[in-house]
Amino acid sequence: MPDEAAEPLISAVVVNWNGGTTVCDCLRSLADNPPSVSWEAILVDNASTDRSVERVRTELPWVRVIRNNHNLGLAAGNNQGLRASRAPFVLISNPDVLYQPGSVDALHGLLLRRQRAAFAVARLRDRDGTLQISAGDLPTLREALVGRWLGRRVRRPDKSGFWWNTWDHSEEAKIGHGGEACYLVRRSAVDEFGLQDEGFVLDWEGVDWSARAYEAGWEIWFCPQAEVVHLGGVTLRQVPYRWIVSSHRGMYRYFRHRVPTGARPLVAASIALRAGAKLAMAAVDSRLYDRAH
Repeated sequence: MPDEAAEPLISAVVVNWNGGTTVCDCLRSLADNPPSVSWEAILVDNASTDRSVERVRTELPWVRVIRNNHNLGLAAGNNQGLRASRAPFVLISNPDVLYQPGSVDALHGLLLRRQRAAFAVARLRDRDGTLQISAGDLPTLREALVGRWLGRRVRRPDKSGFWWNTWDHSEEAKIGHGGEACYLVRRSAVDEFGLQDEGFVLDWEGVDWSARAYEAGWEIWFCPQAEVVHLGGVTLRQVPYRWIVSSHRGMYRYFRHRVPTGARPLVAASIALRAGAKLAMAAVDSRLYDRAH
């Protein structure tokens, strides 16, 4: 358990919305496999109604809980946790991550070695050990419109594209962006380029944050030694249609300042058409999330 008397060097921030028992499993796994330095855990709850917050307060009283009266979105929740945290390094975690021995120390060690690294990104696996693709370049508009599922079918070099689908994730590497389920953030870097943009409600906030880090001269690194289990979609499967709409709004918000002004109507129309197609697919096939990820 965290030593409440010690000043933390790592603050773990978990944003929850109806995470059920999974969020408790996440926090327990962190306590069972803690960093070797002083740390604290903060749960930001976006108005859950499944009693997951009550369960955390009863079973894990060492977790500091911030409870919102309504759902503020993921970026705003992450920012709440960042503001409330005290440590120079902040672990941003999904509530469906299960920590493994040494995973947080590996992320911390990378940031100590790489002084220009703003983020250190963990290696993600399914519960059965299957590797999850969690590294890539910052996206082009074409890559975003093609999407992750179709992007896997495009033959590319190992380290190329929005997602590096053929890379084995076995080496430490500088990346454009990474999987946002688990990554460690350097607070002094965030002080330069700012918190997450709260205009992103769900999805694309991490890509935008990575792009802003690079624009400010910082780097993002992938850390293969920091391996965690990512169950995936525990929250998103509850609201598939809302996720599709929010994701496409985030996509437009990301690209609207990165394309010429005159191209914005065409970009908006293209993204809206893509969102409509995704919604239609989701209505026919409820497994859309799994196919996309």
